[in-house]
Amino acid sequence: MDKFERKVMEYIERRSLIGRGDRILVACSGGVDSVGLLLFLAKQRHFLDIELVAVHVDHMLRGEESKEDGVYVKELCTRFEIPFYGGQVPVPELIGKEGGNVQDVCRKGRYGYFAKVMAEGGYTKLAVAHHAEDQLETVIMQLSKGSVPIGMRDARAVQGGMLIRPFMTVDKLEIRSYIEKFGVEHREDPSNASDKYTRNYLRHHAVPPILKTNHMAAANSVRMTESLQEDDALLSDLANEAFSRLLSLTAECLPSFEIKHFASMHPALQKRMIPLLLNYLYRGEEIPVEYSGALVEQLLRQLQTDAGNAELHLPGGYLCIREYGVVRFEKSVKEPEPDPPKILLKGVWTRWGKQCFYWNAVSAAGLPSTDEYDERMYFTLPVTDFPLFVRARKDGDRIWLKGMPKPKRLSRLFIDEKVAAQKRDRLPIIVTADDEVCAVPGVRYGKLFSRQANGEEYVFMVKPVGKYYGPDEELAGT
Repeated sequence: MDKFERKVMEYIERRSLIGRGDRILVACSGGVDSVGLLLFLAKQRHFLDIELVAVHVDHMLRGEESKEDGVYVKELCTRFEIPFYGGQVPVPELIGKEGGNVQDVCRKGRYGYFAKVMAEGGYTKLAVAHHAEDQLETVIMQLSKGSVPIGMRDARAVQGGMLIRPFMTVDKLEIRSYIEKFGVEHREDPSNASDKYTRNYLRHHAVPPILKTNHMAAANSVRMTESLQEDDALLSDLANEAFSRLLSLTAECLPSFEIKHFASMHPALQKRMIPLLLNYLYRGEEIPVEYSGALVEQLLRQLQTDAGNAELHLPGGYLCIREYGVVRFEKSVKEPEPDPPKILLKGVWTRWGKQCFYWNAVSAAGLPSTDEYDERMYFTLPVTDFPLFVRARKDGDRIWLKGMPKPKRLSRLFIDEKVAAQKRDRLPIIVTADDEVCAVPGVRYGKLFSRQANGEEYVFMVKPVGKYYGPDEELAGT
């Protein structure tokens, strides 16, 4: 084993990238990096006790030239007795039909083919040839975007198995020198010389001056990202533990929790809680990229304070609602308009919204039994206040409560009683013939209502729709 091979083998062992019995698919474009990886693993396959195959994808962007890249890789595999898979992704055709970024379409198509081969062949790991300078480029790109520079991971889950990067500890010059010992050539993709793409621009204009100033910069970026990734893994584990303690579920099995518990966490954990919440909310579905960064920031701001109430619309028709120190998530459903005003006929159940209302004289025969209603109140009103009506709230509505010197605005009452904002417009409001509010069933009753029959003349009852249907209810509810 030469110096290069020992260096890579030590990295593989330290990072536990390859185990005995692994069936490894090597992605080989024909370029210097991927050819170097293929030759290294081919030479070490017996020592590592692995099964090795190669895969090449032609993106069909350069006509015969890109087709020849596949021919070259296949011939190289024949020379070194490596099984070969070759596939095509018609990138120009896909972009013509669906649009999109060339690099993104290439990447998606390429990894889709890799996953197909892994599944059909039962391969456990996909090896790619990113190296130390690639990591430095990635760090610079992340810094320029304001992201934490954790770089690329040398192992991560992909569809069908694990993706590994055994060459992360070496640089391009070391790889080039290594393949020269085998006496093989490699292919150059002309697009790599273009500054059109961000990574290429950094590779040509940013990385060389950095390496000229400090030739260890690429190796240092690998060490730094390893450390940051370890910190990130620890914080993620802590965030997962905190998430399981914090989370409760609504009746619809959507997340809900108290702001004070979230606010008590360290900011580093709070930031990691947001993706966990979104992953739970969307059940692992991909959140639209255009919303992701802004969405996390917006949610974080909403959850770091319990001052006031707020509502945030999320992708996919979800809502994040903060009310009275509690955050809950809901599926946004367009509610129907409230029922129009209805007269409350004496001695008849009248349906409005999701509730039914009944009133009659206390002395009347045949009053509903106790198992027919959920709420009962007694009241006295002058004859001029009849008939009673039920309607939705209006701006400026006020109710005169017992013990208060003047009527109270319903908007203030709802805040004091912690009535959810989205429920307020569909609450039943009981009003007199002069449109004066006398009761908000389920919330508060006016000063002329009492829970005990202390000489009051009338009884008022409430029940949910469907609990009991009296003989006249269907007529009165239409």
